[in-house]
Amino acid sequence: MDRFLPKGSFEPDELTALKKLFDEVTGQAWFEQTADAKKAFAKYLFNTFPAATYNAEIHRSIVEAAARKFYCVT
Repeated sequence: MDRFLPKGSFEPDELTALKKLFDEVTGQAWFEQTADAKKAFAKYLFNTFPAATYNAEIHRSIVEAAARKFYCVT
């Protein structure tokens, strides 16, 4: 996931929060377990939430809904 960092600086706690979200969502049974899906999801996270914009309380449910829509195994 580190190679998808956009320009700008993330604080360590921000990266930790995004990594935790990435791991939790991609670890779900419904998430497509391919390298391409995980790579695309990581890009989505970094493009959607540049440094200092992700808030787990606000965005978690939105991110999970998007992941279910685009990366769900049918």
